[in-house]
Amino acid sequence: MLGAARRVRGTVRWALIVGFVCACGSSPSSRLAGERGASSGESAAPGSPGPRVDRRMAITVDDLPFAGPARDPAEWARVTRALLDCFVDRGVPAVGFVNEGKLGDPPHPRRVAVLQQWLDRGFELGNHTRSHPSLHEVAFERFADDVRAGDRVLDRLVPDHGVRWFRHPFLHTGRDAETRERLDALLRAEGYRVAPVTMDDQDYRVAAAYDAAEPEARPAIAAAYVDYMDAVMGYWEDQSQALLDREMAQILLIHASALNAAACPALLERAERRGYRFIALEEAAADPAYGSQRDEYYGAAGISWLHRWALTEGHRGEFFAGEPEAPVGP
Repeated sequence: MLGAARRVRGTVRWALIVGFVCACGSSPSSRLAGERGASSGESAAPGSPGPRVDRRMAITVDDLPFAGPARDPAEWARVTRALLDCFVDRGVPAVGFVNEGKLGDPPHPRRVAVLQQWLDRGFELGNHTRSHPSLHEVAFERFADDVRAGDRVLDRLVPDHGVRWFRHPFLHTGRDAETRERLDALLRAEGYRVAPVTMDDQDYRVAAAYDAAEPEARPAIAAAYVDYMDAVMGYWEDQSQALLDREMAQILLIHASALNAAACPALLERAERRGYRFIALEEAAADPAYGSQRDEYYGAAGISWLHRWALTEGHRGEFFAGEPEAPVGP
């Protein structure tokens, strides 16, 4: 999910809710920037153990087989191996979401082999469309064709149980109810379940800085990234508590980048120190919130399901304040 089109971030981050349409017809205000006060769900300092809370998180990884400027399949394989080693060591049942267009036409065997690494080590793969188009920027039929073209290789690699999960590019789910309903019907007909996201973040911005940095500068960038993600976890814990009066099973989105491969051990350790257990996407999606909360957000930006639900309930302004900004990146 790289690039400026990704979710209308950056200078308009605090205007994510512009264009929101809900059943009541109200027009929401922009998010307000501001400092979020410490709460029971947030660590007092990066990585410090908070109150003992049984927290659950599913980790999803977008833009497979690789997200970054490298074009050498050997580098893709190296990064993938490091990331999967980390997941296996920590017992993380991650799901990877594939853009098959990155495999080439026809698919390059060495690029396909990167996806095979995931399957060989017991991980699940999902459809992220073929070319990562925005549902908000292309005609519906073109988007539908891209969904159908997004699992041709996957169907051959995973013949036994098929591909079950779909992740919207840019988290763009439709600017109106009719478009969303058409897509939902298509996904059902194709045998897919939508993979929501509650822990959204800007890892792609830090990854761009990491990729552009000299090798000696990368460890510091990775360390700053882990601190940033610690704050991200705290923010979404607080948002869940504020909206639902409990901490739900979270679904984290990260990308298949060199940064995440390098930072993975420290990042997962930080999550464990916050009390997280790593669970399967299917288990996380069984949390009652995913089936009971209304989502009538039809704005331009791709945002967390927690914020979709909050906007639908009429929350505005200060409710959203304090979302951490990435420490580096364009």
